[in-house]
Amino acid sequence: MYIKFWGVRGSIPTPLTTEQLHERLFHALSGAAGLNLADPAEVQAYIAGLPSNVRRVVGGNTTCVEINTGTETIIIDCGSGMRALGLSLMAREFGRGQGVAHIFLTHAHWDHLLGFPFFAPAYVPGNKLVFYAVNHNPQAYLDHQQTAPTYFPIPPNAMPAEKEFVTLHEGQAVQIGRTVVSNLSLYHPGRAYAYRFDDGESVFVFASDAEYKALNDESLKRYVTFFADADALVFDSQYSLRDVFLSKQDWGHSSAIIGVDISERARVKKLITFHHDPTHSDEQIYAIAGAAREYATLNQIYPDTEVIVGVEGLELFLGQPSGVEFVEHYAEPVSTLALAGQLTSPTVAEVRARLSEALANAPSGRVLLDLTLLASADAIGIKGVLDTARQHPNVSLAALAPGAQIRRLLEQSATGEVLPVFVNRHTALNALAGPAHLRLAAETIGGHYQISEMLFVDDLGVVYRGADLTTRQPVVVRVVAGTAADPLRAEFTTKFKAWQAMQHPALLPGNAAIEHEAWAGFICEPPAGFSLRDWCGTRPPWLALWRTTMQLCQALAAVHSQDITHGALCPEDVIIGGTQAYVACAPLFARPPGHSPDAYQAPEQIRGQPPTPRSDVYALGILLYELCLGAHPFAAESEELRLTLQLYSPPQSPRLRWPEIPADLEAVLLKMLAHDPAERFADGQAVLQAFSRLKVEAGPGG
Repeated sequence: MYIKFWGVRGSIPTPLTTEQLHERLFHALSGAAGLNLADPAEVQAYIAGLPSNVRRVVGGNTTCVEINTGTETIIIDCGSGMRALGLSLMAREFGRGQGVAHIFLTHAHWDHLLGFPFFAPAYVPGNKLVFYAVNHNPQAYLDHQQTAPTYFPIPPNAMPAEKEFVTLHEGQAVQIGRTVVSNLSLYHPGRAYAYRFDDGESVFVFASDAEYKALNDESLKRYVTFFADADALVFDSQYSLRDVFLSKQDWGHSSAIIGVDISERARVKKLITFHHDPTHSDEQIYAIAGAAREYATLNQIYPDTEVIVGVEGLELFLGQPSGVEFVEHYAEPVSTLALAGQLTSPTVAEVRARLSEALANAPSGRVLLDLTLLASADAIGIKGVLDTARQHPNVSLAALAPGAQIRRLLEQSATGEVLPVFVNRHTALNALAGPAHLRLAAETIGGHYQISEMLFVDDLGVVYRGADLTTRQPVVVRVVAGTAADPLRAEFTTKFKAWQAMQHPALLPGNAAIEHEAWAGFICEPPAGFSLRDWCGTRPPWLALWRTTMQLCQALAAVHSQDITHGALCPEDVIIGGTQAYVACAPLFARPPGHSPDAYQAPEQIRGQPPTPRSDVYALGILLYELCLGAHPFAAESEELRLTLQLYSPPQSPRLRWPEIPADLEAVLLKMLAHDPAERFADGQAVLQAFSRLKVEAGPGG
């Protein structure tokens, strides 16, 4: 049973203050003497070794806890921490509309419900959310706070995920997979309920929001019985013992000291302090746990109870010890080592040993480290991988890490040339198997094209700057790795040769294609101007934006008139030179960090279907939405959420950004961005006809 804490505060969300942050930084930097600050991996490892009360915050979100049984997802309460949990779930089956979550509500106080309207999986059709509450209909809990527009602008019926509501009776058990969930009433204003989760191997008890009026054995018996032999108990520790006895009676909360007394009687292994007072600093919360820890050693009723501070991000693995598993495949031209489970400090020694063995035994000296199955990783685990890679300088090693959390950790450790990171298996394998395409600087290809320097690497290949030795004119060379039989190379070669045959003022022509056994090179003129993204950053006037809009429509119409599908329209393959926009066959500018290549793809393309003229129309729709309205139609705070919105939701209403937008322009943009391809314009020629009928003389703001 895997437990993760997403919200641990009580009563109201409580963000960290600037003063508290400065104090935390002071404590961290005070111990950094002698640290090599130029080595990001060493810095990350130093941070990971700092005391818990320095290197991590308690967190300001209210109650939300995730339980993953291996087959089922269970959630306790919908406090503000549920928002971050939802974004995490979107990277799993919930982002595809295939998730099922069982949500247990302890009671209806607002700090335990306010996160649900921000729970992203609820907005994805196909997901199923099953809510449970004791002696109350959980639907009433949620509907009341989302009465639109009085309390929240989005009513529950605007959340398309399937919802089921289950009213449990007090003492009634329910089974979720192989986990039995039972409940117990707690003394709290309006009453709250504890839940016990028992999967046959481990027991987790959640008992927040409770006051214990009498502390004699008879009064505590029902709690001791319910908590008995729990591997972990989450316990309400909002107040000090003095507050409980003197000033906070009947407020419905308890203290960590009382938690120790009950836990030791119940033989609880881990006591998690929880529902922290919003007025308490992190230091006060750690001090409360420290006092409880000291009391536990003095009490000696059951001296093995461990007291742990409940903090956001805390992970517990109950039952069989968690670790790491390996899947190895030694082959030509690339060997693979896949890691599953945890790449963390407890497993780093084992990972280093197996990785070292894989690097030593790889027949070709090329190894792909597949991290796609990892549940979690920490800085010490990543540093162990980097240190092992440095010990084998003659082996080419790359990592496959499509998960955002693992990628960020690798990027923060500045893996660089020691461990290149890829999000696409095809690209990673090509980078390892055919490194020749990455080492063409200063080479002459095709007899008369001199390559001078690498400009950037993307998912398709490499782009170099060069010159035509015959004409002395500068050129740009895009190199795609792979043999002639490789599908990606073959597809792009076919597209490029068709592109060469086209002539249109809004299309950047292709000059030549050069075939090599390990790669193919494609020559074109250098872009004389800005990328569309950079040009938009200069805030051009409306007439220039509208002129560019029409030129892009003309370009796509020309492409489709030759029965060619572009398949990869994005700001980086649109060049603005003077007053003319040009569309290239593939990106000629590097994509800025944090901008995903699928941000301009139609939903069906993201799901793996081949591009069509209608998917080109969708991509153009995103570009034109940005031109006319200044923002992506699926703007979101994270890549995962943006992808989810793009897959399942309509675009943001243009009227939110331009209230006076002409109705016919709005209709054309929304038709281009229809989720169903059949509802879009058939091709670029139909789009051009629609825009040609529009007369928009002024943009947003006049």
